[in-house]
Amino acid sequence: MEKVKAVNFGKNKRYRALKALRNFATHESELLNSAKAISVVSVKMIHAEVQLMSLLPLEVVDYAIRNLKSKQTKKYLKEVTINYGRYVDIYPALFNFTVDLYFEVIKHKLNIEGSGFEELKNSINYEKVNGFPHYISGKVIMLDGSDVNNFIETQAVSIEHKNLEFAEAPIGEGGLYSFVTAYDAMPFDEGRKMEKEDKSYILNLLIDSGVVTFNCKELSATRPLSPIEAVIIYEYLNDGL
Repeated sequence: MEKVKAVNFGKNKRYRALKALRNFATHESELLNSAKAISVVSVKMIHAEVQLMSLLPLEVVDYAIRNLKSKQTKKYLKEVTINYGRYVDIYPALFNFTVDLYFEVIKHKLNIEGSGFEELKNSINYEKVNGFPHYISGKVIMLDGSDVNNFIETQAVSIEHKNLEFAEAPIGEGGLYSFVTAYDAMPFDEGRKMEKEDKSYILNLLIDSGVVTFNCKELSATRPLSPIEAVIIYEYLNDGL
C-alpha cells in the first residue's frame, strides 16, 4: 500500500463547517436534515446553479452556532451555507467539499474504485472541456422576487420525484439530461419584476465563474445562457445594473 502524506483540512472552511454540524448531530440531537429538489416545472420560476437542496431549520443551525467555541468556525458555517430565513441550505458546502476531495485524490494519485467516483471524474472533465466552473454558489433566486422559503415549502419536491423526472427525460449532448421548459412570461417581463440586487447577484455569478467574459461590449459564453440570464446581460451591456 502506498503511503500518502496526511491531508490537513483544518484550514478548509467547508470541512470545518460540516464537521461542526456533524459533531452537533452526534452529541446534541438529530439535525432534522431534509433533502429537496427543484422540479422541471419549477425551473421557470427561479435561477439556480443546481437542482438539489439539503435543508436544515434555521433554529437548528443557530443553536449549533451559539454553542460553537471557535469564532472562525462560526464564521465559516455562515459563509459556506445559504440562509433563506426559515431554512439553511448546506448543499453548497457538501457539493464544494466533494470537489475539494476529488482534487486531493488526483493530487495524491489515489486509485478510487466505484461508479460514484467515476461519475464525478466524468463531470469534472466535462466542465474542464467546456469551461464550466467546478464550484457553485448555490443560492436560489426567485424571478418574481417572492420569498424562497415559500417556494421551498410549496414547490420543492422529494429526491424520489426528481429521480423519476430524470428517468423519463431524454439524454442530450455530453450525456446530460435534456428538458424543455415553457415559461409563463416573456424574459423581459420577468426581468422587470426582479429585484436589482438579485440581478446583480446573477450577473456577478456569471462573470466570477467565468461563464461569460467581455471584450469591450463583445460577449463570449462557455454555455448557452438561460432566457433570464440573457436579459440580465443585455441590460448590463446597454443600461448597466
